[in-house]
Amino acid sequence: MKIVNGKKTAAIHVFIDPERGFLDLSLTDATGGVLYVPKGEEVTALMGDIIGQSRDSVFILGQDYHPANHISFMVNHPGVMEYRAARFREFLIENSQPVPDAAALKLQAQQPVHFFNGFDNPPVPFPFAEIVFDEHRNIIGLKEQDGRIRKVTVETSSGLAPSEKDRGRVTKVLDEYLDNSFDGYRAAGRLLSTQTLWTKHGVQGTDSSLYPADMQLPKELRDKLNGDLMSRTIYHRDAATGNEFYVVRKGADSEVDSYGIGVENDGETMTGAWDVFKSVAQKFKQQGIEDVVINVGGLASNFCVEFSINNIVDFLAGHFKMRQMGVEVNFVPEISRGIPIPGGAAVPFSLDGVEERLRTTRNVGTTTIDKMLELSLPGKDQPGVSRKFPGFTG
Repeated sequence: MKIVNGKKTAAIHVFIDPERGFLDLSLTDATGGVLYVPKGEEVTALMGDIIGQSRDSVFILGQDYHPANHISFMVNHPGVMEYRAARFREFLIENSQPVPDAAALKLQAQQPVHFFNGFDNPPVPFPFAEIVFDEHRNIIGLKEQDGRIRKVTVETSSGLAPSEKDRGRVTKVLDEYLDNSFDGYRAAGRLLSTQTLWTKHGVQGTDSSLYPADMQLPKELRDKLNGDLMSRTIYHRDAATGNEFYVVRKGADSEVDSYGIGVENDGETMTGAWDVFKSVAQKFKQQGIEDVVINVGGLASNFCVEFSINNIVDFLAGHFKMRQMGVEVNFVPEISRGIPIPGGAAVPFSLDGVEERLRTTRNVGTTTIDKMLELSLPGKDQPGVSRKFPGFTG
């Protein structure tokens, strides 16, 4: 806590999914898999520096925490894998690229973008694989790039009809299409939705779901994370620094994916973040905090980070507002990396449009590590620092 412009001000640093599964290319299926975010390995040491220098600060960490049979893993849909590998083989030939053996082709076909000439060069677009749900969240097809929906065969692990506990998995992609396109059905009033399919990552109880050593997390917290595979949230206060850590696990339901830290992608299932933010708000109120600065960064900028910031602005920060605290929400580019999808702010999920979308749709600013540390370093108050609170205001 510091005095800023005459007000008691506290910071919350939110680090979204800085897990090995997003930054360590050495991981394999046996260690939980990897969905590599280009240059993601650069951010965790910076986060570690922030943690190491901070005193009496609050850190909220997102943890992608999937069961191995998660519906969002492409490998769990053998029909999609077969279809995707065949299409990717054609894609390689069209781009004058060598075609690897079957195992390597299968791995490469799962990637959301492709880097034929190294990660420092622009990626070559290859459409995301998306399954399509109907109004009841039953899988009805595979969305093509042109919006048509291929018919699919869906089977559950039990052999019974799909249910909320087992939506089933695609075992075959057929050479037939539904009568209308995805947008056509939506225009006609059908509430269709899609699920992007990803490479396996962040599997519960594996190396892929763990935070790397350079984040400088207290050993006691790491031990709790390794020893408790069931809890929705994990709390730890580090006696040496006074820093408090809250880990929010998301995506633990095998049938629902989760990008934002506050709500799963069905838009209804809340994560443990609601209770975490409420608890922090109650503590801040007891401490007489008047303004709160929430700084958010992590992996990947244009997916889980952007969704998490939206969750914070839309409802999680309300815990502070209802207790008459002003709230500023910031995106931290220095500690964020994303999937390099181009297109600007008008294209959903584009990396180059993240900051503009956050600014124009959520009134979120950007900040730097130096400014983050102004409120977290030990030392005297800084009454001369001028700040604006563009998010929620009390």
